[in-house]
Amino acid sequence: MSIPPAQTSERSTHRGNCHCGAVRFTFSISPPLPKYPTNTCNCSICSKNGYLLVYPFTKDFTLETGKEVLRKYMFGLKRSEHKFCGTCGCSCFIEIVEEGAPDIIAVNVRLLEDFDYDILKINKVDGKTFGPEYKV
Repeated sequence: MSIPPAQTSERSTHRGNCHCGAVRFTFSISPPLPKYPTNTCNCSICSKNGYLLVYPFTKDFTLETGKEVLRKYMFGLKRSEHKFCGTCGCSCFIEIVEEGAPDIIAVNVRLLEDFDYDILKINKVDGKTFGPEYKV
């Protein structure tokens, strides 16, 4: 599967927020979310945070509130900034900072408002095989 997947003529728009509501965001995505491969990964951080990720283009993502409370965490090869709410701790999204990477943002769909997770098209990713093993 390529990230992001091939665009279609259909799109869907979604709103999300952290648990306390300090961080709020919207994004649109194509294909629409029920048809979009949603990644679940077995790497150290995805499994600990329970991420379910989709990858809208950065231009299609808007951080509405919470820039001042967002904190970042980088580890391993430091290719991405995991952004989380500094108030409630929810893992919100991941900004890819690796040079030459696609202009996308990884959004944790667990934070979407009024969304039925049973309709997701789940794609399992073996992230343990990416890069060196991370240990504390």
